[in-house]
Amino acid sequence: MSNVFLYIIQERDLCDTDCARRLFFEYVDHVRNHMETVDKRFCGRLIQSQDRNMANVADRFLSGSTEIKRIFARYRKDWCDERKRELKIADHAAFVRDTNQMFGLVLDRIQRETESLYPLIRELEERAGRESAA
Repeated sequence: MSNVFLYIIQERDLCDTDCARRLFFEYVDHVRNHMETVDKRFCGRLIQSQDRNMANVADRFLSGSTEIKRIFARYRKDWCDERKRELKIADHAAFVRDTNQMFGLVLDRIQRETESLYPLIRELEERAGRESAA
């Protein structure tokens, strides 16, 4: 979804289309939901773990989430009217630059989750399965 939007916005005329707006706000909704799910379901479980390493990783992800949410809120404030679900693009070049940076930040976060967080969740689930089988 992010790659499609990043491709579309290269052309200024396409930024104001219904398709671009729908895609953008769907992306925003998905990012919000994803961050909340990861913070509550995954990081919450890891923090409650007796394993200090797992708790520390979860704590770092939660700190990162706070920062990403702050940056994402600022980005949305600068570039969209969420109430009207419209983009506000006065400077197209700046919008493209900021969008590339913001989407890159989100994609980097998802990559780090895949490499660091999800394996710990699987390990925690495996431990719980072994303990319940014993």
